[in-house]
Amino acid sequence: MEEQKPQAPFAALVYGEIVYWGVLLGSVIVLIGSVVAFVSRNNYVATSYWLSSIWKGESIHEIWKGATGALPHGHWYLSHLTTGDGLTAFGISLSVFAVLPALLLSALALYKEKDTVYGTLALIGGIVVFIAILGIIPMPS
Repeated sequence: MEEQKPQAPFAALVYGEIVYWGVLLGSVIVLIGSVVAFVSRNNYVATSYWLSSIWKGESIHEIWKGATGALPHGHWYLSHLTTGDGLTAFGISLSVFAVLPALLLSALALYKEKDTVYGTLALIGGIVVFIAILGIIPMPS
């Protein structure tokens, strides 16, 4: 007798597909941004500075203070999308952002399946991610 594999819940498929494709797209953008950063001089901050600061073990605040004078707030990379490091940061952010629509649409699927407990938890998770993306709660100094 042949064993039958269990069917994945629809909400899990919704979440998984959105995160998969979002991270894949973000990774391609990161790859392109990294190539631009290393083969051209078109960068917001010199690539050699990023690497040497990381190898020295400097903190995020020390690196940004040395690079631009202060830690940038919000989505600094949006005004630097034509630079290698700006494009790389955008790709990373896009990969992280993929979680938001995945959570919200999977919450919708869970509510449709009458699974209100997990639907509500997914919705709360989506709200927390949305607040983080907007930068409403500042990072500690």
